[in-house]
Amino acid sequence: MFDEINNKLLNNIVKTNKNKSSYWKEHLRDNADFQNPYSHLGFGSYTKKNIKNYIHNLLARVIFGNNVFKTKMYYAYKSVFDKINRFIDVDTIRHIFTFEKLKEHVNPKSICVIGDGKINGILGAHLAFPNAKIYSVNLSETLINDNMILEKIDINLKKSVTLITDLNFPTKDKILTLIPSNLKKILLNKNIELFINIVSFQEMAPDEVKEYFEIIKNNKSKLYCCNRQYKKLPGGEELYFEKYPFSNSKKIFWEDCPWHQKFYSLKPPFIHNYGGNIRHCLVDFL
Repeated sequence: MFDEINNKLLNNIVKTNKNKSSYWKEHLRDNADFQNPYSHLGFGSYTKKNIKNYIHNLLARVIFGNNVFKTKMYYAYKSVFDKINRFIDVDTIRHIFTFEKLKEHVNPKSICVIGDGKINGILGAHLAFPNAKIYSVNLSETLINDNMILEKIDINLKKSVTLITDLNFPTKDKILTLIPSNLKKILLNKNIELFINIVSFQEMAPDEVKEYFEIIKNNKSKLYCCNRQYKKLPGGEELYFEKYPFSNSKKIFWEDCPWHQKFYSLKPPFIHNYGGNIRHCLVDFL
């Protein structure tokens, strides 16, 4: 099943090329190793367990404190990651914080993750809301990478996956539906209750962001959005958090994202600030 899905996605790359901003044209060049789950291509990291993990843990605690490592979401991710020798790195920790907060405000029966990477988003959505139907919309290369990681895990999410191949594709009773970005309009009129975008709008062309907001508004959905306040892409595209088309939405929360301001590296000075303030919000397009 996974090979069949990936072969179809490989053939679809040329169609999702039109959805790429200059950021993605740079990161997903012809020689990009997107079929390697461990490759870092601008859509997250996949860290193997190794002898340096204790340093990662120490630095993570300096940034995030100890409480996140005691949460239900932390242990839920860990139970999956331990079986595939994957370490909970800073990218995953940010998702743990995110889903812990979302659980305080929503209990959706359907979720769409826009622009995931290394399955951090779709896995978190499934672990936090196990009865929800999940959609993941992304570029073909990133869906391939996610699908290869999905193949490694042994939970219900892996056993119930379908790929949308055209706009007339029949709706199937699957837990996870993968959608190439060129077919995003299939998400119209699906009554999806929650959309999630984590540092992904900030890497899209402004017209792509506008299209996703039209889909979200069409579904009268809630949106969790976590993105840089301002970002300029290599080709000159400019993204402003405050200028995303939030009009006609009700704010549930809107603030600087406390767990998305710093990151660490294994070289001095170890703790770094991101290249700009990151905001997050939960809004309702009633």
